[in-house]
Amino acid sequence: MRAVRDILPKALIIVTASIVIVRVATAKPPSPGAPITEVQSRDLYRDVVSRERPSRRDAAVKFPGDPWSQDDDFHERENEAIRIFASLHRIRMSDAIRAVDDGMRGHWITRNEPNPKVAPCRPRLSY
Repeated sequence: MRAVRDILPKALIIVTASIVIVRVATAKPPSPGAPITEVQSRDLYRDVVSRERPSRRDAAVKFPGDPWSQDDDFHERENEAIRIFASLHRIRMSDAIRAVDDGMRGHWITRNEPNPKVAPCRPRLSY
């Protein structure tokens, strides 16, 4: 009886680990998504640029006096907006990022002007 109590937990762990390994090895990767269309590219760019001012303002409130952290926080918000758009429209993430880049390089017309500046990196003295 004691041998069963000693072996049972180990056997359970081995069986569970085996199931996990087989599941991982046979799982299909997620679909990369469809290619982005020109209309979606422009919609995404317009959406991202329209969020820039409020996102930068929120980042400035969150990190007063620290331009590098403000910029980092802004780009995290921008990344999240791009991910949400790509997910909702089932498009490739790489195409979504490229659309924003193409919009900035091509100076696509929007209501808001993007601010493609880079803050100087001056790390904080203490964390």
